[in-house]
Amino acid sequence: MKLSKIPYPTALVPALCALSLFSGCAHRSPPPPAQASAPTAELKFQDFYKMPVGPQGLEPSGKLLALEHKRVRIAGYMVHEEEPTPGLFMLAPVAVNIPEKEDGPSDDLPGSTLFVHLPADYADKVLSFRPGLWELVGRLELGAKEETNGRVSYTRLFIDELTPPSAAARQ
Repeated sequence: MKLSKIPYPTALVPALCALSLFSGCAHRSPPPPAQASAPTAELKFQDFYKMPVGPQGLEPSGKLLALEHKRVRIAGYMVHEEEPTPGLFMLAPVAVNIPEKEDGPSDDLPGSTLFVHLPADYADKVLSFRPGLWELVGRLELGAKEETNGRVSYTRLFIDELTPPSAAARQ
């Protein structure tokens, strides 16, 4: 098989060299992506634990474990508490009202309740209850930890910003 020669215009060689040399001067590479622009995975409450519940009790699913320390997006309902805690609230797959004084630790919180840690600007503020579906984005953390409200959490979300549900979402 004989290859035919492709004519190469030699007059373009210096122009192409100059163009490639100067193209780097005018173009700066973009800054590294900020934490807020990192890819976000979708997480659902039904993905928290293996189903059906086995003899070992609630076991984290492979998906939940794979998303630890990653940015996730999740939608749920703010748990209505009698005594909210500064910098923290709980998110559940269903609307829940917990009368802490009457029931103490025997309440109706689902096992997949997510403990939401507010951004640093809100760490000392108590967030009042707002009904409706919340969509939150933040970094997921797993493992048993005693929270400032005295409860022990297994799933925690450290959110980037606080965006309460809109009026339309509450209806």
